[in-house]
Amino acid sequence: MSVHGAKLLTIVLAATCAALLLLAFALQIGVGRGYRWLSAEDDAINPVGGGAVDSQPFKLPPEANFAETTARPLFNEDRKPTPDAPADAAPPPAPSAPLNISLTGVILTPQLHLAMIHDNTKNDPFSVKEGMPLPGDLGGWTLTRVKQRSAMFKEASGEEVEVELTTAVAGPKPGTPPRPGGAAPVMAGSSATQFGPRPAATPATPKPPDAAQAEQMQRRIEERRKQMRDEAERLKQQQQPQH
Repeated sequence: MSVHGAKLLTIVLAATCAALLLLAFALQIGVGRGYRWLSAEDDAINPVGGGAVDSQPFKLPPEANFAETTARPLFNEDRKPTPDAPADAAPPPAPSAPLNISLTGVILTPQLHLAMIHDNTKNDPFSVKEGMPLPGDLGGWTLTRVKQRSAMFKEASGEEVEVELTTAVAGPKPGTPPRPGGAAPVMAGSSATQFGPRPAATPATPKPPDAAQAEQMQRRIEERRKQMRDEAERLKQQQQPQH
């Protein structure tokens, strides 16, 4: 056996002897002598087992015991009971968002009254017919009337607001005769004023080409004609039978 193996064996034997000595010392001083097997007589006197389970469901005390809590609610600042709302009372309408819009155009025809609107809060354009509510957060407002230069909006609470048309165009020139016939529909950003027929445009007189440009163009035409003649001659020579 090598020296290293002998040392390891010596350490193991020494640890075993120390453990046996500690066990003998513990038995000598009486460790564990207070425990013993339970006899039949002791088991009959002191039964070991779980307690009885209460199978009855829990019941709340009578409501009269909570009279003080009902008379003085804990979560009310004034500690007074909250009055009951009548059963037929309608819930208050939700507050509408502010009418932050711009009227960018209107369309007025016998069949259609429509307003083109721009939501300044969301930077979102949309169109609404007369009598319809606005979309999204502006649903509390309804377009009640479309005029030539404005539109009327009414809130659920009864408030009514008139929004003027913001997009403006130049009117007809002074002295322009009105267009004959019935009234035309008011389109986006326009007014109800009828514009007269536009005067026919005078055709522009073509300018004479420059002499240098004309000469250059003629030279290119001649060069192209010469190329075409050369190409035709070459094809003719290829088609002639060889003797």
